Amino acid sequence: MKKIEFWDTTLRDAHQSLWATRMTSAMMEPIVATMDDAGYWNLGLAGSAVFDSCIYYLAEDPWERLDMVHRLTPKTMKSCYIRSLNVLGWDIFADDVFPFAINLLARHGIGLINTFDALNDTANMAPSIKATLDAGLHAVGSIVFSLSPVHTDAHFVKKAKELVALGVHGVQLKDSGALLTVDRVRTLVPALREAIGNDVQLHFHTHCSSGLGPQVTLEAVPLGVDIVHTAISPLANGFSQPGTEMIAEGLRDLGFDVSLDFAKLDEQAAHFRAMAKRHDKPVGQPAAYNPALYRHQLPGGMASNLISQMTALGLKGQLSRVLEEIVRIREDLGWPIMVSPMSQFIGVQALFNVMHDERYKVVPTEIKNYALGWYGALAAPIDGDVFDRIADGEEPISDRPGALLEPMVEKFRAEHGPFNSDEDLLLALHYKGKLLDEWRAMRADGIKYPTPGTPVATLLKELTERPEVTYVDVQKGGLRFTYGA
Repeated sequence: MKKIEFWDTTLRDAHQSLWATRMTSAMMEPIVATMDDAGYWNLGLAGSAVFDSCIYYLAEDPWERLDMVHRLTPKTMKSCYIRSLNVLGWDIFADDVFPFAINLLARHGIGLINTFDALNDTANMAPSIKATLDAGLHAVGSIVFSLSPVHTDAHFVKKAKELVALGVHGVQLKDSGALLTVDRVRTLVPALREAIGNDVQLHFHTHCSSGLGPQVTLEAVPLGVDIVHTAISPLANGFSQPGTEMIAEGLRDLGFDVSLDFAKLDEQAAHFRAMAKRHDKPVGQPAAYNPALYRHQLPGGMASNLISQMTALGLKGQLSRVLEEIVRIREDLGWPIMVSPMSQFIGVQALFNVMHDERYKVVPTEIKNYALGWYGALAAPIDGDVFDRIADGEEPISDRPGALLEPMVEKFRAEHGPFNSDEDLLLALHYKGKLLDEWRAMRADGIKYPTPGTPVATLLKELTERPEVTYVDVQKGGLRFTYGA
């Protein structure tokens, strides 16, 4: 009986997928000790979206969250996702930022770094993986799955072998777009298993946006997977991962050793079900099969944001045109993978093409940088005419982007310091000073994450807790509410 390990995504990817990364530390703290006893191999805890959410929306200190979870889960490894080139942000960083950030994360209890690249460029991933190994942490390299004429099984096998050569402990098949089918799993997973050998762990990570997440997971594991990524049931399904309880029971029925404490899983599920009800958060529901997903390959979270943005611009009726434009742009640009940050860049370019009723009349800087190689090696050449229009006469770079940048950490410290701590320095590298000042002011004022309710009710509650506010006037249409002197 082969033992299958479980990577719990509840504290990161699951609420990123279903709750817009708005799970607070207070929602986590009462249950994480129980999760430590549940038998998980790893708890996914942090990544760029978690840091962004803490700073932009929750008025929380991400370092305090890491410390709290680590203190209450001494038996279980915790992990952080690192985006190659960008560490925990969106800008391209020099190589010296990786060891600085990863050693700092290790100080706060992170034992595993999962590195991924939007173009599956393993050269981009090398500095992060090296820094992880040098820090004595567990290194996992992700291969992001995509559908295109160039994303064949042979392509993914080549990438897996490159990751093994970099010394990773594990290779993750990362199906962010929920694009895997049972037929593709039956060819790809055995090929990856053979490519990486028996000394490297094979991880399987998918989402349920297509409706096939649980099915492909149960199909993939017997073909050579060692570690499966799942979410506790209230935060599973929909745009999230398959449910832990369902997958664990299914694998146990197939004869695998599943060393999870199901009573602890029930406690975890009950807690997050109560949190969802108390904070008016959605509980994940199975998604219906959607064949259109396999054309535009738009990640679930981005789809909801795109619809919201188009509605605000009065363009909701043009959604079908934008989705078809995304398909055309991917082919124009050499089949980039629809994963962050490329999915956002392509979505914006598609929106511009439709808004201006002319293709590539307006080209975002990010798309130009992609064409010039500033995000790494392209999977296939860009259409010549499109490249000429995008590049505007500039020549592409031939070196790895990060290698072209001067070391940043000490220069930044000298120019913008002194800093109270390395933690403050890393945040300053990723976020503008004004934003961090506002974040610290909110924390000093004791501002907490808004309580559940309508936006107006939430606003009014926040205002009543601020003694400096003595007068409130809210008006919508013919309705007006006034409070105060």
